[in-house]
Parts: sequence; structure tokens; C-alpha cells
Amino acid sequence: MSEPVFVGLDVGSSATKCVILDGGGELVGHHVVASGFDYAESAESALAHSLLQASVTRDDIAACVSTGYGRASISIADRQVTEISCHARGAREWYPQVRNIIDIGGQDTKVIRLTDKGKLADYRMNAKCAAGTGTFLESIALKVGVTLEQLDELAMKSRADTVMNSYCTLFTGTEVIERIKEGQAREDISMGLFRSIATRVSEMMPARNGPVSATGGVAAHCRALIRALEEVLEAEVLLPPMPQHAGAYGAALIALESTQAERSLAGHVAKG
Repeated sequence: MSEPVFVGLDVGSSATKCVILDGGGELVGHHVVASGFDYAESAESALAHSLLQASVTRDDIAACVSTGYGRASISIADRQVTEISCHARGAREWYPQVRNIIDIGGQDTKVIRLTDKGKLADYRMNAKCAAGTGTFLESIALKVGVTLEQLDELAMKSRADTVMNSYCTLFTGTEVIERIKEGQAREDISMGLFRSIATRVSEMMPARNGPVSATGGVAAHCRALIRALEEVLEAEVLLPPMPQHAGAYGAALIALESTQAERSLAGHVAKG
């Protein structure tokens, strides 16, 4: 048997991410797959690829924590933790000084506020409307005949200060078509979409003091979003090495730390 490993599985609405850490907290495996219709199946796929990368087997898993929309579907998990706690833990490991975490996923947007000691102080979530999420951007991109990656590339070429007036996905789509008819540059329209998201996020933030980090799939794939956030917030936005895996990374860290705490307690009891 190899050294024990610790697994974090973040089963989101759009993508399922897996992170594997060794006993020292070092990343040894990770993978992401589309969540699809079956959360359990996507988790198994992400886990299998990650185990292969880490050169370990399921028998080597000492603990597993699941998070995200489909966290209850993961039978291998020893514990379920909210994505808010997991994204906060993951971001804080990369940036101990972080106080505000912006997580923009496929179906919702979360803004998390931490205390000076890294504890959860407050959070806001936009979960009832697709506006400002990955789904919102993909919907608009589809309407104008480009991919999300192409939308990002176009936006990064913009030098105008365009902002979309509508937040609603339906109304924004109509506004985009109207602006195209008016002859506005594609680059400026694209950047306007990202600025509309950044503006919405800024309105959700309970406080603006302290370092800001962005996590989630949209942050991972859209440089224009980071640029827009920095413009609107007038502050640097720290982008982790693996923003899409932040939740899974945090879950794996929690799995490791929980196991260490249990072993420490057992040792004290044995000595007592």
C-alpha cells in the first residue's frame, strides 16, 4: 500500500473537479470533467483520472470530502462540506491574506467575506437568476455565434468603457443584438458583458477592504472578467494557480486536516 492520500471532490452544476493531496498537503493529482446528468458518474470519472495521475488506488484514500451541488451523491465521501467553506479554505491556502473571495460558477455567483483570522464572516449568493454566471456568458456567446473563449479574446481587445445596462439574461441578449445593429464593435460589446458581471459582483460585496481573490470556472477561463473586476473594484484581484479547482482543493485540505485532528485527539486520549 502507498502512502495515504486525501481527496476533495467538488461536484458543481456544470463541472466536477477532483483534487488529491498527499500526507504533507502536496498536490499529487487533479482532474475536471463535465458534470452531465449523473453526478455520481462524473465524480467517479474525475476521481479515477486523478488517482491515475497520483499513481495511487482507491485503497490509498485515507479521507474524502465532497462539496458542491452534487455533494450528497458521492458515496465515497466521509463528510460533506458546503462549497462556501471549501472555496474559502482553498483560496486562503494560496493567499493567507485574502479577505474577499468571488466565486463565479455555472449557475450562481458567491461573494465570501473572511475575518482577519480567515474565519467566515459573511457571504452573499446570487442563486435565483443566471445573470452574472457562466451560463449567462455562454448563453450570450451562443446568441452572437462565438464560444466563451472567443468572447473572452474579443473582450481583451477592447479599449472602450462600454457597460451593458441590463442584468437579466433575456434583456441582455436583446441589448447585445441592438448594439450590434448600431454598429458597435464586437470587442466593446464583449467587454461590456464582463463589466456588467463585475458591477453586479461589486454590489453583492458586504465589504471592499482587504485583498480579493477570484475562484471558479469563469475566473479560470476568462481573463476579461479579472480585468473587469479590477476596474470596477479598483483593486488587484488575485487569481489562484487553479481557480476552477479551489473548492476541490479546499475540500481535500479539510479532509487532511480533519484526519490529522482526529489522530492527534486519539493520541492524547491514549496517553491519558
